Amino acid sequence: MTASAGHLDATQDSVSESTVDIQAWLSRCGQRLTNAHPAVSLDEGIVLWHRAEGWLPVALWPANADGVSLLDLAGQVREAGRGLVSPLASGGVAIGYPVRDSGERSDDALVGAVAFRVTAVRAANATPDEHDLMPLMQHLEDAVATLERDILVGQATRMRTRHARLGEHLTLLASMLEQPGFDAAAMQLTTRLAIALDAERVSLGWRRGSRTRLRQISHSARFNRKMNRIRATEAAMDEALDQRRPVWWPLSASTEREVSTPVNRAHGSLCEMTDVPHALSVPCLDEGRPRGAVTIERERPFDAEEVEALQGLMALCTRALEEKRRNDRPLPVKMLAALGEQSGRLLGAGHLGYKLSALVLVAIVAFAYLATGTEHVSADAVLKSEVQRVVAAPFQGYIEEARVRAGDEVQQGDLLAIMDTRDLRLQQLQAQSELAKLASEAQELRAEGERASLNVIDAQRQQVEAELQLIQSRLERANLRAPYDGVVVGGDLTQRLGSAVEAGEELFRVAPQGGHRIELEVNEARIGDIAPGQQGELVLSAMTDVPIDFEITRVTPQTRRREGSNRFVVEARLEESPPALRPGMEGVGKVEMGEARLIAIWTRELVDWLRLNVWRWWG
Repeated sequence: MTASAGHLDATQDSVSESTVDIQAWLSRCGQRLTNAHPAVSLDEGIVLWHRAEGWLPVALWPANADGVSLLDLAGQVREAGRGLVSPLASGGVAIGYPVRDSGERSDDALVGAVAFRVTAVRAANATPDEHDLMPLMQHLEDAVATLERDILVGQATRMRTRHARLGEHLTLLASMLEQPGFDAAAMQLTTRLAIALDAERVSLGWRRGSRTRLRQISHSARFNRKMNRIRATEAAMDEALDQRRPVWWPLSASTEREVSTPVNRAHGSLCEMTDVPHALSVPCLDEGRPRGAVTIERERPFDAEEVEALQGLMALCTRALEEKRRNDRPLPVKMLAALGEQSGRLLGAGHLGYKLSALVLVAIVAFAYLATGTEHVSADAVLKSEVQRVVAAPFQGYIEEARVRAGDEVQQGDLLAIMDTRDLRLQQLQAQSELAKLASEAQELRAEGERASLNVIDAQRQQVEAELQLIQSRLERANLRAPYDGVVVGGDLTQRLGSAVEAGEELFRVAPQGGHRIELEVNEARIGDIAPGQQGELVLSAMTDVPIDFEITRVTPQTRRREGSNRFVVEARLEESPPALRPGMEGVGKVEMGEARLIAIWTRELVDWLRLNVWRWWG
């Protein structure tokens, strides 16, 4: 229970005491002990109880008794934690017994001590005998056990009430959370609270700047903000929020003497205006910051348990209501609020890490705006030979032998592969036999003088000689040789030995040593900045430690689609050709564009994208 709630009633500082009537029990106990033991007389009794401000007497019997002589024994019983008997200077004896609470306060079970002044009936102020005191102490122990039982029963009843109230609050919270907006949630909260607390009116206000504005009243869809009652309710809410504690009207007689009682002048004015005798305002705090307040008006007074339960309920509901209020705001208002919140963090107290991050960001932006650097256009690059010679199959036939594969270095005239020539040699023998036969026939016809037939034979002989020359040419080309010094960049016949090839089919591709060129794939967004003669630098994946200078020689109209973007092919010439270069190597080339501000270099792609989309939608 909070300190503010504890001032509602001074008798409720002790939970055990608030569950039973100590004065009524002491009166009943004194009467019963007197009637049950006629040999002794119980002159007076007192109960000492543990309260917030210490151990204080809370009950006295009879009403006109003094009880001062019993305080010492009650204090001794409290310290010893057991029943005691002590003689009194004024005559008679004092008997006492401790009262324990074995329920909620198991860690500090001793909550009170009861003491009686006992004298013998046979003579005034005489000391009773031991055999008279023993039954009396046993009877007192039974009476204290009854008091302890009543305390436990009261606590159990109080706990059941608390659990039922907690269930109602959870149901209320669930019904409020399922509402889509702030107004609907506020209506659920106020209406259900009014029903649960049997209140005349429940009002919910929310802070706007330094003042609270009324947002919802139970069972009322609309209200006039200019009404005096509305203004008085808002003033009562401000009164509770300014003090950060619950404020109620009226104060009890005991709490008016307390130093820390809340200021409740606005609540008194509200009750006078509405003729409702009791009013309570509970602040809605979120991480210590005031968000709003709930004001409840009803006929019967509020107890401490209700105030404590309402504080717990509003602690759960405040964050949910604030989130719904923020979500209901228009988007521009949300943006301005977020900007204001970030500005407050940046310019206000605390948030050192946030401020340091902002300073670093400002320094980076200032450096990027003032400093300059060399702008580059990056593009994927492929290394290719300037010239490549294709070695093709000279005729239709079969592969007999393969001497090289892709990647081998060759000299001019080196043997690359050998074609199978057995069929050609048979054709050569056949053509030679045919040529000899035609020569014999021509000699006979010449002897006989058949000139017409001799002309036919001469034509056939010329045809066979031409076929023989073709066969001879194919035999000479059956051995495939390197056309010049270079590297075999394509072709591997080692897996095709004995297989058939068609005439003109590509078998090898040979590139000369040195003489490389580069193909750069430049994004179409930057192709307008590329021109022949520009310098650049190439880094190959296989030679990342050796940058190679190049010069743009040609911007081709050829395009390639790569990674969702259109790219133009740009050719470049290497300034030098290291021996380790091989056609087909890939890397990244950068073309120098000149000096520019760093912020322009870093944001160029973003700016181009924004310009394009602005033109597309609003141009």
